[in-house]
Amino acid sequence: MNNRKVTRFTLLIVLGIVVILAVFSFYRVKEGDNALVLTFGEVTDIKTTAGLYWRLPIIQSIQVESTTEIHTFEYGYRTTKTGTTTTAAQYYDVDEEAIMLTGDSNIVRVEAIYQVMVRDVELFFYEVDDPFGTLQYAFETVMRRNIQNRTLDAALLDKQSIEQEVFPDFKQLVEDVYNIGIDVKEVKIQNIVVPTEVIAAYEDVNNAKNEQTRKLDEGERYSNQVVPASEAKAYKMIQDAEAQKAETVAKAFGEVAVFDAVYEKYQLNPDITRKRLYIETVENIMFYADNKYIINSDSGVLEFLPLTTDTNTLTDGGVTND
Repeated sequence: MNNRKVTRFTLLIVLGIVVILAVFSFYRVKEGDNALVLTFGEVTDIKTTAGLYWRLPIIQSIQVESTTEIHTFEYGYRTTKTGTTTTAAQYYDVDEEAIMLTGDSNIVRVEAIYQVMVRDVELFFYEVDDPFGTLQYAFETVMRRNIQNRTLDAALLDKQSIEQEVFPDFKQLVEDVYNIGIDVKEVKIQNIVVPTEVIAAYEDVNNAKNEQTRKLDEGERYSNQVVPASEAKAYKMIQDAEAQKAETVAKAFGEVAVFDAVYEKYQLNPDITRKRLYIETVENIMFYADNKYIINSDSGVLEFLPLTTDTNTLTDGGVTND
């Protein structure tokens, strides 16, 4: 009797274990999920259709991941409490991610989000140990490289351009280079600001830049006033010099022509030409003389004839009031 009870009890236990194993050997694949079937730790099958499936107890294990769920990751901050219609969201900063250096050696704080979906479950589980952690490092690499290629003003004022450049770089790195079975769907820059610790210094730099711009504008206005006037003056001087040059050259050519004409006549009759030149020279000299006198001493008597229109000069008897 005792042996029968023991045998019956043993059979019940075995049956219970079989039932339990049979029950727990069933697993469900939800819509949008992919399930990896591992036999002794090696992938032997992939279930991509929703439904109820059975696996060998102990021998096989199942790993399930959604291929339709969008995973959103925050960079530079973490949300601790989601906002509602009556309360604001709460989050904390992650400085080791957010703080970056621009190409002109300024510090900025970058906050962003990116969204991904699992494309290949087998690659997702077995290509790297921590696929989502790898994503974070990849995003940081691309983001820092982009910010380092920009000036401070460009980083602060052109978030849309940064998004458009970071997205394809990040997508290529994750999908083609790392190939971890994840597709990148979107990159969104939430905020790029100057850290509060350096705001005062940043304002000083901005003030200096504004002052520089003002001085440059003043210089440009002064240049616009002075340069045209100087150019006009220089142009007038050049024109006057050209005119004087033309006049001088023409006068010189005229004098040369006169000299050549006189020389030709001189060659034909030197005495007459010499006398004529003498008379013309005396005529030119006498023209500019205020008082003119003719003196003849050939007769032995000094004959004095003043040629003047001065009323104070007496012409009678050769006596003057001078």
